[in-house]
Amino acid sequence: MRIIEADKKRGYVEVEIEDQDDLWHLYNIVDRGDRICGYTTREIKVSRGDSEERVGRRRVFLCVVVEETGFQSFTGKLRIRGRVVSAPEDVEAIGSYHSFSVGPKDRIGITKEKWLTFHEERLELAATKSRPKVVVITLDDQEAFIHIVKDYEVKEVVSLSSNMPGKYIETSDRTSVRAKYFSSIEDELLRTIKGEPYSVVVAGPGFTKNELTKYLKERHRTLSIAEESTASIGEPGVLEVINRGAISRILKDTSMVRDSELVDEMLMRLSRTPQLVAYGISEVKKAVNSGAVEKLLVSERMMKNLPSEEKRGVEELCKIVEKYGGKAYFVGGEHEKGKQLFNVGGIAALLRFRIG
Repeated sequence: MRIIEADKKRGYVEVEIEDQDDLWHLYNIVDRGDRICGYTTREIKVSRGDSEERVGRRRVFLCVVVEETGFQSFTGKLRIRGRVVSAPEDVEAIGSYHSFSVGPKDRIGITKEKWLTFHEERLELAATKSRPKVVVITLDDQEAFIHIVKDYEVKEVVSLSSNMPGKYIETSDRTSVRAKYFSSIEDELLRTIKGEPYSVVVAGPGFTKNELTKYLKERHRTLSIAEESTASIGEPGVLEVINRGAISRILKDTSMVRDSELVDEMLMRLSRTPQLVAYGISEVKKAVNSGAVEKLLVSERMMKNLPSEEKRGVEELCKIVEKYGGKAYFVGGEHEKGKQLFNVGGIAALLRFRIG
């Protein structure tokens, strides 16, 4: 995301969307009550006698006060709907409703009454272009999956079947079937990365992953390819990969890896030293005011759905934690670990010491 203008006194930021990851960040930044301005297309109507007639669409500059937003990664668009508060006089749109459909290359202006730390962290993350591009291939001798690891989710691109006979069934064409299997995986991988500088991780149980890694390295010497053993394939296998130390070095700048490490630490403490964890807003508030919080975990999904006053209350908790030398983290809600945090109340604290 490119920040074109930022005026903190007015609470105004203008941004340009560069890719689909930026749309997810924008979805978390824009809240109900914000003022959104930008170019969009609007259906134009003209009066003919006692009726109105549609005469097409026109590109216009509008501002709306946001009432709802919706993001679906498979559409590649963010929908922002609200009541029009500024428009060209001849459009006669003020007071009516309009939906922006925001995608890559679009520019919008965002005005907030107050920019919270939550929003500023999201904006800073979106503007950082060091985010790695990672593809994970998980496979065994029967099936393969290709996933892209994004800032906010693990996205399956394709699954492939090997059509390989069982390993205890000897056939003369087993070698040729395996070659076709690897060639299909290679074709789908190249279609996925489209020549961009992705890091590739090949993972799975058994030896098939070793053979595919060798095959890809011999044919694509410029590709960065790592190998990892996992017990599973598909999304469970990708999540195993993310939790491995060697792979984390590749993914270290992604929010999801950081989130996974934080939630895993919370879950480990809950099982071993539950007295050093607080969860749920009332327990967390008590821990924060005691100065006991080392790390505060806040669900982005929870924050997105909170009313403004409650959102500001969480923001105050974050400030108190940092005042006492702790750190607040906003954890994504679309991946497995983020969902686990949301399911325990959306907020949790890792404590330095027990509280009464």
